[in-house]
Amino acid sequence: MEEGSSSAAEELARGWVILDRVACVDDEEDPREVALNVAEPPRLSTLTVPAKFHALPSNPDELPYVAAADPFGLLVHTAASPSCGLNLDDDPPGSFAVLREFLPVGASNPHEATGIAERVPERVGGSVPHISNLKNVGFLTSPGTGGKDYAIAELQIEAGAELAKLIVFRSGTPAWAVSRLIRPDMPGRSNLHWGWHNDDVISFDGNLWFVNLWRGLISCNPFSDHPVLQFHQLPEHIPIEDQNKSQRDIEADRCVRVSKERLRYVEITRVHNAPVESTTVVVWVLICGPRSMSYWKTNCMAFLGDIWENETYKATGLPNQVPILAGIHPSNPDLVYFFLEHHLFGVNLYKKMVIHFVDEHYQLLQPIVRSRSLQPLSWRQVQLWKLPPSLHAGSIELSAQHASNLRLKAAQLQRQEHALKRREKMIEMREESVQGLHKSLLAPEEKKDDSRWDKVQIVILAVLISGLTLLFPFLPWLPYEYLSTIVIAFSIVVGCCCIALPCALFGSNKWQTCCGESVARVGFMLFSLFVLYCLYRMALDPTLEMTGHSAPPAPADPGFAWKLMRTYEALAVVVTSGQVISWVLVGFWITNLPFWARVFVLSGESDMGGRGGVHHRRWDGVVPP
Repeated sequence: MEEGSSSAAEELARGWVILDRVACVDDEEDPREVALNVAEPPRLSTLTVPAKFHALPSNPDELPYVAAADPFGLLVHTAASPSCGLNLDDDPPGSFAVLREFLPVGASNPHEATGIAERVPERVGGSVPHISNLKNVGFLTSPGTGGKDYAIAELQIEAGAELAKLIVFRSGTPAWAVSRLIRPDMPGRSNLHWGWHNDDVISFDGNLWFVNLWRGLISCNPFSDHPVLQFHQLPEHIPIEDQNKSQRDIEADRCVRVSKERLRYVEITRVHNAPVESTTVVVWVLICGPRSMSYWKTNCMAFLGDIWENETYKATGLPNQVPILAGIHPSNPDLVYFFLEHHLFGVNLYKKMVIHFVDEHYQLLQPIVRSRSLQPLSWRQVQLWKLPPSLHAGSIELSAQHASNLRLKAAQLQRQEHALKRREKMIEMREESVQGLHKSLLAPEEKKDDSRWDKVQIVILAVLISGLTLLFPFLPWLPYEYLSTIVIAFSIVVGCCCIALPCALFGSNKWQTCCGESVARVGFMLFSLFVLYCLYRMALDPTLEMTGHSAPPAPADPGFAWKLMRTYEALAVVVTSGQVISWVLVGFWITNLPFWARVFVLSGESDMGGRGGVHHRRWDGVVPP
């Protein structure tokens, strides 16, 4: 479904486009330098940049990115493959090209315009800093020159530095220049101890406006010989301490754009713990007065609940969820565009009704970010661009049928191919991160298991060696009539330990490891009882000579033997109970582990072998909940 058949909506649609900020690459020989395929909003227009204008024409990247826009031209960032222009990480490799002087092709292709591209010189020399981030770079054409005179500027303000850096390239000059400027005053902050990062840069009214969506805007004129930085604080519809703390990126809820020749600030906000229906979309307008005085005034606002109840929104079939900002109409500040579930739609906030909606998914590519995760669509992917005057007044026809133009269709297919490759790469990186997370989480358990099985082996060896070592010295104190039985029982325990020791050393499945641990516990328990019994016999007759096995004489105190026997019986009960309780508690701990941990502890064959078995297992699938 697409709303907007009325003449008013058609009139508003003319003179601007929704431009995909990821340009296509045309490596075929073409006399035209730059191709702009225009479609009637809210459908997507595309830009094609020939490979010869890339930083390395023989190996161009496939994702040139529109870093900044001006009514007279575009600033595109390109890189050499495998890097790409669509990169919002710090210190991106690549270079810039300026696209300008767009003209319609003519009757042969009424939906296409061409332009020229100029490659911007690289930053050379140690005095010119490298590009810190594409979000810090702006593009501005000089008023009255028709776009022929332009400037590219980047603002860098580091915490602790006394001066800000304005790095500027002007058309007609051979290189970049660096100006050191006084930091602007900022309420509540020391001039020497606050840093500044940009979320976007806007060209408006002969100035570049460096936008920080948390703090405000810093404006300056890069064409001036002595530029001055001026700070403009953002307004608050709801005090920051009462605002709902959104988990989304700030760019999903805020943006600054130019509409109807004024600077507008759009915000999605609501009070903390308030229902989602009370979420408010507010549009502010910046009023600039004399002597650099400025203030914000509310332009329009609407509650999402009122929009959701409107029949035009219900007709779209979209869920009642908080959307993501895509931009504002360049000529109508009441009309704000949003993304939701890869659909783009426009809402008139004054009327609280949907004006534009395309019932198809936008095939847009994601910027590269350090998180390596797919980010929601936002104004980072599209540019609501007011067409240059050379393309106004019907000089170019806006295509209502997006697929009717073969060049547009090819661009759409190319975009879909890049999107699939990007998703595949993101899935691979996500799998690598999950595997790394598994290893980091399971590493402590592996070390714990290694220590555990080392202890099992030590216990079994102690039972074997210490038991045999103590048996012969204790023979004189053992009752002669039970000596054969004791030796046979001792032999059985030693035999079981001899079987369990290889299981503990080389076992790789749960039966072998359980056998080793169980025999170690039982063997150590019997060994403890044997030592206690021998000590009891020695206590009855400590002076017994080490020859013969006769029964010791009766003690002088008849109750002494009885008390001694009860004492050692109690000691034996305490020792045995402690070992049994310890054994039971280990089993209880395993039983109460999460399912995946029980599988890890009691799993079968090890993929990598070695003792302990289970802690060497490689997870090849998704861990069950």
